[in-house]
This record gives sequence, structure tokens and C-alpha cells, in this order.
Amino acid sequence: MAAVAIDSDSGLYICSTCESEAETERAVEEQLERQRTEGLLKVSQKIVVTTTPGIDGYRVRQYLGTESVEFVIGTGVFSEVSSSFADFFGLRSSAFEQKLRHAKEYAMNALKFLAAEKGANAVVAVDIDYTEFSGNRIAIIINGTLVRAEPIS
Repeated sequence: MAAVAIDSDSGLYICSTCESEAETERAVEEQLERQRTEGLLKVSQKIVVTTTPGIDGYRVRQYLGTESVEFVIGTGVFSEVSSSFADFFGLRSSAFEQKLRHAKEYAMNALKFLAAEKGANAVVAVDIDYTEFSGNRIAIIINGTLVRAEPIS
């Protein structure tokens, strides 16, 4: 007689053989998802991003819609203190600049990943906005139009 276990997801009783098969299936699904994500990451690195409505030497073959990425960062105590000194002495706040640069890079990569996921090879008319929230938080919002573009022959 096979051992019986309770499935943690559904709460149902299942035999140990079925449980083992379900675990194998979950492992295969996780591996496939990792491979899909890795493939999309490779494709996303080749996505062309521009603030212009088109790309020189290419024509837009298909518009796939607009996409937006929001990224919120806290400024942190160190950034606040160094920023206060910079303000006092009329200097640039490199701590803030570095945080914004990293946040923009992260958000841009996220937009490229979304574009790859939707089958685009370019994002045109990109707009980057910054906004400040209470509690020393800053948001970076990047949006653009996902397109499939092809070289003009």
C-alpha cells in the first residue's frame, strides 16, 4: 500500500507516487521558466530604445502597444545627509545621482524585458519621468511604444 500525504497547495490527500510525480512536474516547469527568462534576457539586451518616434533606417512594421515601468527608491539617511552638505556648499549630490542612475538603468532593463516578452524588437517614443513622494521616496517612470521594426531595403 502506498503512503498517503497531504498536498500543501490543495490540502488533498495524495499517494506518495503521485506526490513524487507532481514534484518532478513542478521541477520541470521551474526549469522551463528559468530557460524562458534567460532567453528573454538575452533578447532584451538587443532591444533598441529611443526617445524619437522612429528609428533611422528602419520602418515600424507593427505597433504592439504602450508599456510603462515604475521604480520607486528610498533616498536613505546617508543620501539625505550627504545631500544636505552638498546643498549647503553648492555641490552636486553624487549619492542621489548614483541612486537615480542605477534606478533608471534597472527600469530601462525592465522595459526592455517587457518588450522582449511581447515580441517587440524596439521601444520608440520613450519618456522618462521622475517624481517625489513623501517619506523621502523618488519614483522613476519610463514608458514607451513597443514596436516591431524592420530595416528599410
